[in-house]
Amino acid sequence: MIYYLYIKLIDIYIKISYNANRKGGDLVKYIKIVLKILLFIFLLAIIASFVTKSIVIDTFSQEILSKKISGYLLDEIFYDINTNNLGIIESNIKNSKITQKITSKFIFTITQNIVKNEDKKLNIEDEIELLISKYLPNNLSNEKLQNIKENVSEYIINIQERLQDNLLYSFGNNYLIILKIYSIITDIYFRVITIALLFIDVIILCILEKYNILSSIKNISLIITVFMLMLLILINLLTNFIDQRLAGGWLQQINTDALVISIVIGIIISILLMIANKIINYKIKEKNITKLI
Repeated sequence: MIYYLYIKLIDIYIKISYNANRKGGDLVKYIKIVLKILLFIFLLAIIASFVTKSIVIDTFSQEILSKKISGYLLDEIFYDINTNNLGIIESNIKNSKITQKITSKFIFTITQNIVKNEDKKLNIEDEIELLISKYLPNNLSNEKLQNIKENVSEYIINIQERLQDNLLYSFGNNYLIILKIYSIITDIYFRVITIALLFIDVIILCILEKYNILSSIKNISLIITVFMLMLLILINLLTNFIDQRLAGGWLQQINTDALVISIVIGIIISILLMIANKIINYKIKEKNITKLI
């Protein structure tokens, strides 16, 4: 009787231990799935943050603001320089990092004023001065250069204020939602928090999956790359729609260089992870065979 009870107790203990281990294994499996989903979301979010900002700034800079700035400057100096140099000056201003910085401040000011209902003033005097000193000819008088600087700054600020006033009036609350999303995903705090969460996620996955983490990241990288490729195709197909509905007909094309670069980097990373994963799996198999021998 005692022996029978002892056997029963052992049997119950084995069943409880087995169920606990099975439940624990299931829990770990679910945790891994959740972490992989979060890894995909965090990676997508941080890529979207940088790519979106680059697309918006590059497009607005090259298609709108650079044309406004170069057009105004060339009108001011038309009779003071060799007309053969006009094209060079226009190209330099259009492709200048200084123009991109002005555009970045321009968009940031509009976004903050509309989304957060603030009254920020666009301050681009330093950038305009640098732009003028770098690209305009040296034979202009200091007085004329000073007048050009003040007039260009005022001209760009007037464009910013008019655009800001017309955005919500022309496009309504839908545009406000778009600006809010843009403001959130391009915010520095959003990037810092997302990168921190991404780092923590990867560390936990490394602990749980060990060598299999490379395979998981490779698969996520491939998915994100395909997603970006589809987005690139979609943007190119809907350029006219985006231009008319969201940009008021100001755009001729959308600059997707940042997205193309991200796709190329995604392909390279995916290939490298695939090769690294195969090498690691081969070494693990080789090590296991050696142990068996």
